[in-house]
Amino acid sequence: MKNLTSTLKISLFLFLLMIMTACVSSAAIQPVESPEPPTDTPLPQIDTPVPPTSTPTETVTHTPTATPTMTATKTSTATPTEEPTATPTFTATAVPQAAAPSNVIVKYLVHQGTGGSTGCGDSLVPVSTGFLPTGDVKADVKIAINSLFSTGTKYVGNLYNPLYQSNLRVGKVTFKKATGELTIHLTGGFTKPKDDCDKKLYRAQVWDTARQFPEVWRAYIWVNDKYLLGDLLVVGDG
Repeated sequence: MKNLTSTLKISLFLFLLMIMTACVSSAAIQPVESPEPPTDTPLPQIDTPVPPTSTPTETVTHTPTATPTMTATKTSTATPTEEPTATPTFTATAVPQAAAPSNVIVKYLVHQGTGGSTGCGDSLVPVSTGFLPTGDVKADVKIAINSLFSTGTKYVGNLYNPLYQSNLRVGKVTFKKATGELTIHLTGGFTKPKDDCDKKLYRAQVWDTARQFPEVWRAYIWVNDKYLLGDLLVVGDG
């Protein structure tokens, strides 16, 4: 009896073991089939990057066409160069050369800042003394020089008189007609200008007033029979 029961237990155990092995074998075979379907899904992703490659080629062709439009603006800048050339022509005519009144003895005063060749860019202007020429060079020179030094004021209207501080008069005049040499002897008080431009103007006033007569070629002017007026008016000597 014991042998029968043990035999039944063994056969039951074997039957259960077979059932279990069958279940295990069926469960092991099923996972192998699941990985195969995913192999088909990555294939569509390869086709998506292809369309974007056609779009960048169109954007590059449009950028060079906008640059040629800038060259048209540079051509209009060449025209303004014609305007500045017209302005310098007016300054060249701003220095009038004053003419002495005809048949009148004159003295010379200064028109400042005219761009002339006298002093420091100034010009001499003839002013009538109110006397007519006598025909005697010595007498006419004396009239002209005395009228110049008797002006007495620094300005006559808008004309400048840098020798207004000197109190000089003509003492004697000698003239050599053959050589055109004129000698003037001045007496009185001489005041030397401090400004170098005034020194040049002082000299120009006296010499041009003395040499306004065509017979006079050169002039020597003495002050108190001691000094030449030209030496006293040396530029740069304080």
